[in-house]
Amino acid sequence: MNKQEIRKLFLEKRKALSFERAQEFNLQIKKQLEDFLPARVKTIHIYLPIESKAEIDTWPIIHGLWTKKINVAIPVMQAQSNKLISKMLTSETKLALNSWQIPEPVNADEVKDSDIDAVIVPLLACDQQGFRIGYGKGLYDGFLGTLDKKVLRIGLSYFHPLDHIIHRDPWDIPLNYLICPDTIIKF
Repeated sequence: MNKQEIRKLFLEKRKALSFERAQEFNLQIKKQLEDFLPARVKTIHIYLPIESKAEIDTWPIIHGLWTKKINVAIPVMQAQSNKLISKMLTSETKLALNSWQIPEPVNADEVKDSDIDAVIVPLLACDQQGFRIGYGKGLYDGFLGTLDKKVLRIGLSYFHPLDHIIHRDPWDIPLNYLICPDTIIKF
């Protein structure tokens, strides 16, 4: 399968999950992440879920991070430069939908790349080498390329990895870990 076919297949698989099953998986993934996160993680960059894409609900994870006094940064897309920056998210942060219908903070402080210890990377699928398929804009690969190599790159998925993604681009950056409802896979 090519990347477009994989995107279509995994988006359909996510949307086919019942609400109850997705919620069960979300809680299992949250617990796996909480048990896994090293104590050195003080600031984590995490995406906010896009409901229309049936993404993993990261809000319970975010609330858990706040409880543990871990700073939460979320992505903001810079349309003119086609880059991501990180903005601080607190319980008081006001959000608005951008042109892609993704929630972003209205007025929040920018988080320096050097302050980020881990990134929760959105994905549709990934392979057993940690290479992921996102939505095809390359924003996260560009963002990950600006970060220090010690920053953890973590994917969340309802499904286990594919054997191999046939076509990779030179700029693709692999994950360090994939957290599924029933396991954590190290790449």
